[in-house]
Amino acid sequence: MLIGRGFSLHKYCYICIYLYNIIGVLYKMTRIAKDIIAGNDFIVNVFDAKTHDLKDNTQLYEAFESGWPVVIKNLTIPQLDYDYYDDLPDWTIPDNKWIMPWYNSHIKKRERMRSERNWTEEQIDLFHKKHKQSNNGWNEVFDMLFPRYKTKERMLSHRYNTLVENKLHLDELDEQHTGKEQQIRMFVQLDKKRPRVLSFGPDLERMYYDYKDEFKLEELDKNDVHKFITDMRNRCVWNEQKWDQFHHPLHYITFNPGDIWFFNAQWITHQIVFGTKLQCFEADILNESLLKPELCMVERIKKL
Repeated sequence: MLIGRGFSLHKYCYICIYLYNIIGVLYKMTRIAKDIIAGNDFIVNVFDAKTHDLKDNTQLYEAFESGWPVVIKNLTIPQLDYDYYDDLPDWTIPDNKWIMPWYNSHIKKRERMRSERNWTEEQIDLFHKKHKQSNNGWNEVFDMLFPRYKTKERMLSHRYNTLVENKLHLDELDEQHTGKEQQIRMFVQLDKKRPRVLSFGPDLERMYYDYKDEFKLEELDKNDVHKFITDMRNRCVWNEQKWDQFHHPLHYITFNPGDIWFFNAQWITHQIVFGTKLQCFEADILNESLLKPELCMVERIKKL
């Protein structure tokens, strides 16, 4: 299936969900729909835990460090209570607004869970317990997959509100990230009834060379990773021309329940088409422990 420019995002979302309910369960395949024109510019690496030995697998390291999306199928995160999270009531935010995920600090303080979900203390206690169990499981999986990486910080966040069609964007790093580390964000789809659909646009390198003259990108400061990412997004995506929807070639991935995936969210533009219950495990990997340190964000940006 090929999706070209101008196709209604809402229609695509509904079609994906419908097709998923009809044939997705039968085939249990991650669906990848590439743009008609720019399909060769987009790479997805899919690993199946049933047929691949993923423990300390060099191919998995290389796939992550490339920045392109990586999908892992049939890998169960130990201690993660999939049924508990799937049974959580759907959560719809007015006006489809993005809200900050729940991190450990929010769970400990409890206030957001009271005000946003109207949960009782017993419900929060149970969620906190499940969070700690999930965090232990994620760390076990990360250490199994990537034992060669040295990490500075790790954390688990929860994203349970329903989102439909947000803007194409690049994730920005906070000021605590110095550029000496490469962030990995690993996601798992916890809704057992519906898939998650993401679209991916061009990466920083493609946008830089395509629009270097038009938007005078050579004047951007490549030594400031934080500002460079923000400026690239503002000039090439969130610009006056409103290129955050349907200007750039878009590629779509539909993730099955239980799928795990990751990609370099600071390097590749992306957007949510449809999504519900999700966990995200983040780790800051020291650049020197990468198999190819030259592929860290600092070095990639300097070479543009």
